[in-house]
Amino acid sequence: MGKEELLDALAGLPAAASIEDLPAQFAVVHEALSDIQRKRWKFLEDACSVVLRQVFSLVSNDEIDGMSDVDSREFTISTQEGVDLCLQFIEPLIHSTVLVADALDDEQEAVSQRGVVIAALLYLFAKVSKDSEIKSRLVAKVLLCGVEIHVILATLRFREELIECRRALLPSYESDSEAESELDSDDDEGLSEHTGEFESEDTQWITEQVAKAWGLTKYRYFLQTSGQEYSFTAWSYRGIGNFVHAMITDEQHGVNVMPAAVSPFSWLFHIAAYAHYMIHSKDHQERLCGLEVLRVICDVCPNDKLTLDAERGRDENNDTSLSFRQQAASFRKRDWMSPLIQVITNAMVAFPEVNDRSSTLAVLKELVSKIAVTDRFWILRDLIIKCPYGNVAAVLVDFVRNDAVQSWSSSETNSQSPFKTTEICLLLQDTLTKSAERDLVLHADLVASCLSLVRFLYIRDKDNTTGIQTKTTNHGIRDVLTRISKRLQLKIEESTSGRSNADSQSVENDFTHLMILEASLSSTLELCN
Repeated sequence: MGKEELLDALAGLPAAASIEDLPAQFAVVHEALSDIQRKRWKFLEDACSVVLRQVFSLVSNDEIDGMSDVDSREFTISTQEGVDLCLQFIEPLIHSTVLVADALDDEQEAVSQRGVVIAALLYLFAKVSKDSEIKSRLVAKVLLCGVEIHVILATLRFREELIECRRALLPSYESDSEAESELDSDDDEGLSEHTGEFESEDTQWITEQVAKAWGLTKYRYFLQTSGQEYSFTAWSYRGIGNFVHAMITDEQHGVNVMPAAVSPFSWLFHIAAYAHYMIHSKDHQERLCGLEVLRVICDVCPNDKLTLDAERGRDENNDTSLSFRQQAASFRKRDWMSPLIQVITNAMVAFPEVNDRSSTLAVLKELVSKIAVTDRFWILRDLIIKCPYGNVAAVLVDFVRNDAVQSWSSSETNSQSPFKTTEICLLLQDTLTKSAERDLVLHADLVASCLSLVRFLYIRDKDNTTGIQTKTTNHGIRDVLTRISKRLQLKIEESTSGRSNADSQSVENDFTHLMILEASLSSTLELCN
């Protein structure tokens, strides 16, 4: 009986003549759902999809594409009004669903009902941008649903692993580019019908195995990248990002709502995925939100304790001959920190405001400080060599120098420390060699930071364990410094000529920068000799 009533109730939604008529029709839908027991979650999914579609088809802006014929609208609403209307529909469902799910013997049915409500709330979270009151209200509703926070936060990392395993194990997998773009587009916010009408057995098997490995088999329907009847049911990672930001920056909730049973670094691992895409966003405010999320979660993590699989000479080539278990294990050991640091440094360079750049640098320092010292060296080494921005690479070299000072000042002896082996010398040599071929004005900060570290090692490393004092014809530190010195002299001569022919403040600043670098280089060469 309830099924026919539900269909009639949902069919009556488009006939609403005003906003005031919608809540009354919502009540009819609720009553019809209350009479359904068998596979209630599927009817719940249908109802949420129809209501969300109907409400947001009335929004009077361009956020929703292809939701309905604009010319057929008799009235329009704002996005905020749309979210509020949807909450009027969802809030009673939360309470009824929790009561029903708690009483069920069928665990999968209970999980699925909760998952649908979470999906609807996350969809709304993806629509909210600035209204903190609605965000706080949504956070409270998500927490009421009875789904553990770590399950929700695992969504993006789960999908990353799923995509990588499919790519590695199914070379002919046709959805590679589509799956890859899922994590960089707005597609997950759509309400268009999303089908998994055809999924190969191999694809299904990989999804099942990844879900089993994560212990999330019961939530697979909501976590997987395809296969849901409606796309809104795939938990929106943008909605989760907004949920995380609202939750951990809210005075009422904060990081205290995250169970202590999960380690701080596990929270960092999951939350960093959302911070990454937020910082990568073109939207300025979203970038700042991503940085704030990262700052807050870093505050609860101890320094120098995060160990990563960052080893010298590690083979980063994907081996497609690996089994699923080997491929999954390899993926979980990947370096997820370097891409995060890169996106932070890119944001730091892109921000036009000094205050934003300074706050980004503070977040970067806080994040880097969490990594175990030895792993930090290997990660920073690779980033320094690859970094195209001289001033950013200089900051990273300063991190290495600070660690080197701590290592050489420590009473503990560690023969494996890269700061007391030739590795640090090789880093300096590679960095200075590359800088010698680049614009010295743009890379003056980087060269200066390297020179500071060179001088420190020359003074402290009396036994030459790092090889800093080794004299070679072509590749030694001294040879590189000599080449830089010659180029620097030519650059200074050019700048001197430029000063006489121009009054530009930037020309004057460049000249001053070069003169400071020359003094630093001269003192370093004198020490080397």
